[in-house]
Amino acid sequence: MTQQDIRIGFIGGGNMAQAIIGGLLRTGHAADRLAVSEPVEAQHGRLRALHIDLCVGTDNAATARSADVLVIAVKPQIIDAVGKLLREAQRPDHQLLISIAAGIRLDALREIFAPTRSIVRVMPNQPALVGAGMSVLTATDDASAAQRARAQYVAEAMGRVEWLDNEDLMDAVTAVSGSGPAYFYLLMELIEAAARDMGLPASLARTLARQTGFGAGQVAALSDLELAALRESVTSKGGTTAAALASFEQAGIRDIVKRALRAARDRSIELGAAHDTDNQNDS
Repeated sequence: MTQQDIRIGFIGGGNMAQAIIGGLLRTGHAADRLAVSEPVEAQHGRLRALHIDLCVGTDNAATARSADVLVIAVKPQIIDAVGKLLREAQRPDHQLLISIAAGIRLDALREIFAPTRSIVRVMPNQPALVGAGMSVLTATDDASAAQRARAQYVAEAMGRVEWLDNEDLMDAVTAVSGSGPAYFYLLMELIEAAARDMGLPASLARTLARQTGFGAGQVAALSDLELAALRESVTSKGGTTAAALASFEQAGIRDIVKRALRAARDRSIELGAAHDTDNQNDS
């Protein structure tokens, strides 16, 4: 069986599920081998717009029943309720479960979705919506090489993929790439505001900030140079860029960024611990 032959089910049909489905369809995965269970019927039109043959419904058990790979694409707050229903549903013994629920660790997922054994946890990010995402994957020890390959196939529909053996580092991944797009949006937002403040028309300020951010990202992604070397290649001694960077350094930008990412990582740890505590209190 090739990767394009596998049946993939989605529990939850929101933006990230739609990003994965759209990516799979673009790679040639047959729409009739994809199924989505989404309780909010307002989302059904958007899902069916991806392909007329896409199976869209509201029955989680039906979606899970024949899936070789089952993608859990729901908010962490409702994942326990989803798991309770699926524990009572008939599912293939070989089924691989993929979770994109932020902060829910593998051991918690194994308990929530018992008797599922093979689980892959994925930390995607928002650029997946345009096929330019960054996803980091980590798996239970009993996930086979074939199952890991299936998980990579699904995640690559969103963009680039990397693996982590140490799940404890997923909180740092969340801080860097999961939350990361917001940091770049903030910088572009501030650049746009400063451009307007210097008298540039609003439409031009908007275009300059966004296209410059896009272009720099493209160069960084395609270049073999270190980021410091790329920065230096734009910086002439005593020039305009050097003046701006010196101002950043005087404001302590390096410490600001370090503190910000650590705050995001620590919050990710707290949210995961809170979920575990809630489960213990409910048991």
